[in-house]
Formats: sequence, structure tokens, C-alpha cells
Amino acid sequence: LFNGCMLGALFWVYWAKGLGMELGGWLAIHGTTELFAIALAGAAGMRIGTRIAFPGALTRMTAAAHAGRIAATAMVGVSVMLLFAGLLEGIGRQTITSDVTRYAIGGGMLALWIGYFYLFQVVRNGHR
Repeated sequence: LFNGCMLGALFWVYWAKGLGMELGGWLAIHGTTELFAIALAGAAGMRIGTRIAFPGALTRMTAAAHAGRIAATAMVGVSVMLLFAGLLEGIGRQTITSDVTRYAIGGGMLALWIGYFYLFQVVRNGHR
């Protein structure tokens, strides 16, 4: 929520000066990966909190431990995603000056992460 509010305010200022598309490209190259990672980290935390609040037949500690293992696995993936976002921000955003290329890389990275997580879920659940 905080990131969304800050991003919206920033876009409002830049858009008013005719620089909204440029700001979008500047952020898209790494932002799609970074914001996706932030959303996954939040979902992992919500999973733990939900299991503590609604443990079902398990004790709260046991439910939290089970959810924590799953969340920890997700956080390893989030760490890798943030590494990629850092590389894209530190190198790609500074050396690639074309907005079209920045949008293409950002969109490609978003498609890669969505495809990865979707395919991982399909393979994990045994669906074809």
C-alpha cells in the first residue's frame, strides 16, 4: 500500500510535467521484478499470520511452523528476485536509455516471473 501511494504521487508529479512515460520506463526495467517480489514477501507473511489466527486442528505454534517453512521457501525466491531487480536497476537502468527497451525488459521480466511461478505451481500440483 505504501509503495503504491508513493508511486502514484511520483507519477502524478512527473505526468503533470509531461514525463510520465519516461518515468514509467525508468521504473519498469526493474520495478516489475521488485514489486512482484514485494507482493510475494507480503503473501508469505500473510500466510504465517493467517495460520496463526486460524490454526485449524493444529496448535498455533505447529501451524505457524508449517506456514513458516513454506514462507521461508518463498523468501528464498524473493531474495533471488531482488538480486535480479538490483542488477537491472544498477546496470540496466543506467546503461539502457531507450524507454521502449526499458518497457520491453520490464514486461519480459514480469512475463518470466509469472510464467515461472505458474509453471512451478502446475508442475507441483501435477496438472498438465
